[in-house]
Amino acid sequence: MQNLQMALEGVILRVGDLVVDESTGFVALLIERERRIDIIYDDMYFWHVRWIKNIDRYAGDPTNVPLSTIIEEEGMKLSIVVGMLTHYSAKGDEHEF
Repeated sequence: MQNLQMALEGVILRVGDLVVDESTGFVALLIERERRIDIIYDDMYFWHVRWIKNIDRYAGDPTNVPLSTIIEEEGMKLSIVVGMLTHYSAKGDEHEF
């Protein structure tokens, strides 16, 4: 359990980062982080994202993606740690995307 907590703490999300849903290939741009206060869990953070799908020149609107535009931060970090989502930092790192 401690290894999982350390892995979650190692995921640093910033505005401008990209997240790829490995099951669909859809890509999300992290736009804004929002703090919400919950009576039970105290502070919770959510990310506003903009999803796009793989672009096919004959397909319709690439921004018409049936996924939520708000994602809870801890759930997104867990999805990154277990490999459901892949995170690409906008910090200036080199990535093969």
